[in-house]
Amino acid sequence: MRSRPFWGGLFTLLAGVEQITAPFTLRGLPLVIQSPQAGLTSVIAITMIILGVLLWLQPAQRVFLGVVAILLSIASIVYANMGGFLLGMLLGLLGGALSAAWAPTHRPDRSLKPSTDPSPEPSSERSASAIADHHRHGVPHSSRSTTPGET
Repeated sequence: MRSRPFWGGLFTLLAGVEQITAPFTLRGLPLVIQSPQAGLTSVIAITMIILGVLLWLQPAQRVFLGVVAILLSIASIVYANMGGFLLGMLLGLLGGALSAAWAPTHRPDRSLKPSTDPSPEPSSERSASAIADHHRHGVPHSSRSTTPGET
C-alpha cells in the first residue's frame, strides 16, 4: 500500500537521529559544545526528525518537506559535523529525494453512489438498439440529428 512516503520519512528521521547522536557516541561532545555552531547542529538534527515525522503525517506536503530535508542535509555539511560524518547527510539526501519523488496510488472513489437506473445499457448497445428501432419504423439512420423544417 502506498498511502504515505514511509521510506522517505524514515530515512529523513534517521538522518536527524544520526546527526544528533554522533557527537555523543564518539565522545566528541566537548569539541562540539565549544564550537560556535553547536546550536545549529541541534537545530538541524531536530528539524530533520520533525520533517521525518511530518512526512508520515502530512503526505500532501511531501514535495516541500522533501526539498527542505535536502537543503538541510546540504547545510549539515558545514553546520553539523560534516553532515553527521557524511552518513547523516546521505540519509537526509536519500530521504528528501524519496519524499519529493513519491506519488500516491489512485484508488477508486467508493463514495459515489451507484446509478439508480436498474438496467444500464452500455452505449454501444443503446446505439445498436436505437438503429434497430429506426429501421423498424422506416426512419433512416444518420449521424447528424435534424430539426423539423431542416433539409
